[in-house]
Formats: sequence, structure tokens, C-alpha cells
Amino acid sequence: MKKLVSFLILCLLVAHTAYPTNVERKKVGLVLSGGGAKGMAHIGVLKVIEEAGIPIDYVVGTSMGSIIGGLYAIGYTPAQMDSMVRVQDWAFLLSDKTPRSDKNMAEREADEQYIISLPFSKTAIKEVTGGLIKGQNLANLFSELTLGYHDSIDFNQLPVPFACVSEDIAKGKEMVFHEGVLATAMRASMAIPGVFTPVRLDSMVLVDGGVVNNYPVNVARQMGADVIIGVDVQSELKPANELNSATSILGQLVDLMGQDLYLKNLQETDTYIKVNVKGYSAASFNPQAIDTLIIRGEEAARANYKGLKQLKKEIGLDEHYQPVRVDKYEPTDWVMVQNINFNGLDEKDKEWIMKRCDLKENALNSIRRIEETTSIIRANTSYSSVTYNLTHSDDGRFNLNYFVNKKQEHRINIGIRFDSEEIASLLLNVRSTLKTKLPSYISATARLGKRYAAKLSYGIEPSPLSSLGLTYLFQYNDVDHYEHGKRAFNSTFRYHMGEIAYYNVWLRNVRFGLGVRYELYDYEKFLHEEGHQGFDLNKEHFFSYFAGLHYESYDKAYFPSKGVMFNGAYTLYTDNFTEYKDQSPFSEVSGAFEGVIPVTNRFAILPALYGRFLIGNNIPLPKMNVMGGDIAERFLLNQLPFIGVTHVELMKNSLLIGSIKLRQRMGNIHYLTLSGNYALNSNKLKGLLKEDNMFGCGIGYGIDSMFGPLEATLNYATHSNKVNLYVNLGYKF
Repeated sequence: MKKLVSFLILCLLVAHTAYPTNVERKKVGLVLSGGGAKGMAHIGVLKVIEEAGIPIDYVVGTSMGSIIGGLYAIGYTPAQMDSMVRVQDWAFLLSDKTPRSDKNMAEREADEQYIISLPFSKTAIKEVTGGLIKGQNLANLFSELTLGYHDSIDFNQLPVPFACVSEDIAKGKEMVFHEGVLATAMRASMAIPGVFTPVRLDSMVLVDGGVVNNYPVNVARQMGADVIIGVDVQSELKPANELNSATSILGQLVDLMGQDLYLKNLQETDTYIKVNVKGYSAASFNPQAIDTLIIRGEEAARANYKGLKQLKKEIGLDEHYQPVRVDKYEPTDWVMVQNINFNGLDEKDKEWIMKRCDLKENALNSIRRIEETTSIIRANTSYSSVTYNLTHSDDGRFNLNYFVNKKQEHRINIGIRFDSEEIASLLLNVRSTLKTKLPSYISATARLGKRYAAKLSYGIEPSPLSSLGLTYLFQYNDVDHYEHGKRAFNSTFRYHMGEIAYYNVWLRNVRFGLGVRYELYDYEKFLHEEGHQGFDLNKEHFFSYFAGLHYESYDKAYFPSKGVMFNGAYTLYTDNFTEYKDQSPFSEVSGAFEGVIPVTNRFAILPALYGRFLIGNNIPLPKMNVMGGDIAERFLLNQLPFIGVTHVELMKNSLLIGSIKLRQRMGNIHYLTLSGNYALNSNKLKGLLKEDNMFGCGIGYGIDSMFGPLEATLNYATHSNKVNLYVNLGYKF
């Protein structure tokens, strides 16, 4: 009996020794260095640390290390972060772009013509010099990811105590965040000087902490960490032969500024995990790079796996010990808003928004609804940036605070295009908002190239969605006209147009317009080919009345993956407001439909239909139907697109074109497109199926580049029986 009792006591002692419960152990601090996109490797390291069963008592980070560390501190798992970083549109997040769906149609059209858009007021210059990117999209993302931690809080009270490093350049000293709004602290820690605008907080001007302390082991020690696991994703200092660009030199200077402290912190590290980031930079946010960096982080940690297991014993834990994270973060989009506040919003706009969005107490009850409301404000008001944050109210609900900034009153816009027809063309625009009782603007545009033009507009905007405008347009045209693929004649003329029009936008995607227009065609000369009919024209003018409707919901202007476009217009032409050539006026009915049918996430079918129908007798040359090129109104305002015809082809009064494209995306920005279209043409609508018809097809390769689409297309049309190569770079204008 005594032997049995002794054996049971021995078993209990062994069990207690193998699985200690209340034994005081050493505290572990996890330090995550900065490194921009290279910081994605931290996620892979965290996977292995958790697998090894090492508890984390403190987490400290700089720059991207602060983002990963902050999310880990509130309960995000490595698996959650892995999924999250892979689905983000980093090109959008690392810019100040507003989602296309949040823009009204005028803003979309401007964005799809101009490569460069710069403010030129005094206040705008100050904003630009603060950083290339304001970072509002990142700020919104951080706000959503940290839902529930929007109040000013003590970071030591988070599930894992947290701190991050920034630098106050106003005082030239390190700023360590141990409290505050978590999303703000994360944003300040990664405000790369010259790239992101600094975060202004109280009297501080905060930039990326990597400038002063990119590997903050000392901060973790000060918080109480006994042992340090350090993860370093910084690149090695470059040798002299690699310091041959402004970017490499600037990066080296930043690294050298904190080199002494880095070396000191390195000596204070117990387990050092150095990730191989060769071949990647702070800007490597593409999906392939993110995937590789996470894998390399995991590989680096596994290479130190024995060291991690040994560290586990040194801190007083058995090798079988596995910490349980009871505070796992569960993202939710459900919130209940108690109060809604606007900061920087004009009272008139506030009143309009409150009515438009039906913003009443408790009206906003989810992140999705808040984002929809934010989209409406962005698209339909005169504000350039709209951000928000949520703070807890006393009853557990939230207060929603909007922060808005006015759009710049004066901007200069530049567009550039190269193609095999015009070689090169340049578009310059200056737009200024005027300080009048009713909001108004003036805009001047010049087009330089083979087809030069000038446009001057003045508009009054009685509401954010409507405008009443006066426009003058001048164009110089030198156009070759073809009949059945053969050059018939060349016309050189000056085109003048004056217009008074009212436009109204509904629900961002729909625009309605009507107005009165005067047009003058001042012909300089005609050069006819032998055997073709001549024209004896000097000047031709029109007074016309028009109305039109335009709907468009593409997710992208070029290479869209979803959405549709429709426009329809009716125009009545006269030469004296009531008649044309002392007879009844003639009219034009035109329309276009384009759509995208996604078959898979990479393959899509794009059907289209274009039509222009002239009603009346003796249609004059300036208003006759023409077609050709891949852009509507390519050379003439009455031109419809047709694949396979690269010139201006004269057509009859009724013209209907059906088109279909098969588009395959390869990689992220490369596209292969097979195209075909068919045209029906007749002088009378009822004769469309009986008279002239034409087929055209093409195969093209395109790249969705930062300068606009880069495309090369091989085309063929039965009408001309020729194969043509068309190459273009840049937005269409």
C-alpha cells in the first residue's frame, strides 16, 4: 500500500513538473521591423512562432511592423492577416484615388483622359509638398480593421500590450505610441517622408518611425520584456556600385540614420530572425511578391525553429505548452450609430447630405451602410477626401465622425497619347472654381497634335448634381474620306460650336442633358480622287436642339470586368431654328450599348451595339454617317467605331453595328482580345437587312499601364479587304 501511495505521489510531481501552471515565467517581447511591403514576411514568422507554442506578452513594431503588430495585438491571427493582405487592392490603397464607383460621371471622364492632375493654389502647393500621397485610403482601411478600438485607449490594455514608433519631425525626437487611437498610431508609424503626408497630432508632425528606430528592441525592453524575439525584414546596406539612383541613395541615407541604435538593439535580441528579402523592395505589393515574402518569413522562422524551442525552455515552459488566445478578433461589419458628426462640411452641403442619405439617429447600422453613405458624399459634393472614424458612446453604440476636405479650386490637367495614326497628341486643361453666390467654374482645354482643338466652358452648379453651362469649341480638321476602302476625297475645314446646355446626374451613373447648339463648318478645300463625286461646299451652319441620356457602371474605364454602358440621343437640325434650306428640318437618332459578361474571373465576353439613323431628305455632308477606328468620334463627331477600318468610311443614312469581343486576362494587367463586328447600312431603315453590309475582325494584345492602355491590334475588314496594324498608348481623347 505504501508503495502504491508513493508511486501516485511521484506521478503527480512529474505531471506538475511537466505542465507548470502558476510558475512565474519570463516575459516575451516580439519586435517587428519596418520595411514596407517586405513586412509581409512578418505574417509567415508569426505562423511558426504560434506553431512553436511561444506566448507573446508584448509586441512592438515600426512602419509595416506596426501594422502587422497592431492587428496581432487586438487578436488577428496570422491566418486572418494572410487572407486579408492577399485580397487588398494595394495599388488603390497606396494612392489617393477615389473608387470609380464613388465618382460622378464628370470626374470619371476627367480621370480617363488625364495622366497628371495637379492643384496650383498656394494651399495646394503646401499639401503636395507634405507628401505625394495623403493616405486617406489606408486610413479608412485601418479604421475598418480596428473596429472596436477607435477610442483613445491605453495600448497596454489590448489583448497583447502593444507599442509602435514614429518620429516627431517638429521636435526631432522619437515618438512611441503607448496610447491613443490605434488606427492613427499605425498610420503615423508608416508615414514615409516624401511619400505619405505626415500625421499632425496636437503640436506634433509625425513620420515613419523607421527614420529613427526601425528595429525597436529597446522599446520592448522598457515595456517589461525579459527576452526578445526580433524579426528583421530590412535590406542590407548597398555597396557603392549599387548606389546609382536617387531612390537607392535616399533609402541608404534613411537606413544609415538609425544604424547606431539598430546595432545596439541587435545585441539586445535573444532570438534573431533575419528574413531573406533580396529581390524585393518596400514597394513590392504585387500578389506574387506578397506570396513569396510570406513564404520567406515562414522559412526564416523554421530555420530558427530549434532556437525557438530552446527559447521556450529558457522562459520556463515545457515543449508541449501551447498558449490559447482567448481574445481572437472576430471582424464584424455590424455597428449601431448613435450620433453623426461632420467636420469641415458646409452647412448647405450638410443639409443636402442629411436629406439625401436620410441620416437620422440610428439610421446607419453597419460598416457597409457607412461606406455607401461615404460614397454618396464623395461623388455628389465638392469635397476631395472623405474619411471617417467610429468612437464608442456611453451606451455601447458608436459615434460616426466624418472628416472632409474641400476639392482644390484650381487644377491643371495633362493627357498624353501616342498612336499609329496621329503619332502624338497632348491634352492640356485648366479648371478653376469661382467664388460666386451660386457655385460656378471656368474650364479651358487645348488639344495639340494632328487634330488641334480648343474648348472654353463656363458653368453654374445650382446643386452638386446639376450644371447649366455655356461652351465654345474650335477644331481644325484635315480628314481623308473613303468609300468601299478607297480614298474618295480629302476635306480641310474649321469647326466652330457654341452650346448652352443643362445636365443633371442621377445616382452617380446616369446623366441627362438637353440644350441648344450652333455649329459652323468652314471648309477650306476639297481634294477629290478621280472618278469620285465632288462637293461644292464653302460654309455650312446648323442650329440644333438636342436631348440625351447616358448610363455607365463599369468598374474600370479600360479593360472592365463588369458593368454596362448605354447612351441615347436625339437631335433636330435646322439652319434658322425652325427649318432647313426652307424645308422641314432633319433629325438624328443615335445610341450605343456596351456590356461585360464575366464568364470567369479572367475571361469575359463584351457585346456591343452602335447605331445612328438620319431622318429626312438631302442630308448634308457634315452630318452624313461615317464609321471607322476603335473610338467613337475619332476624327468626326458623327463617327461610329468599327474594328478593321482605320480611316473615315462614308456610309448611308441608317447605320447599325453589332460587335463582340472575347477577352482573356493574363497575369494582372495583360489582356488578349479577339474582336469581331458586323455593320448593316442602308438609306432607309427598312432596307438594313437587304443592302450593304460589312464584316471586320481583329486580334489584340493590351497592357493596363499606369499611363493608360498600351495596345497593339491586327485588324481586317471585308469592305477594304486590307489587314491593318494599330498601336496606341494612353487614354482616349
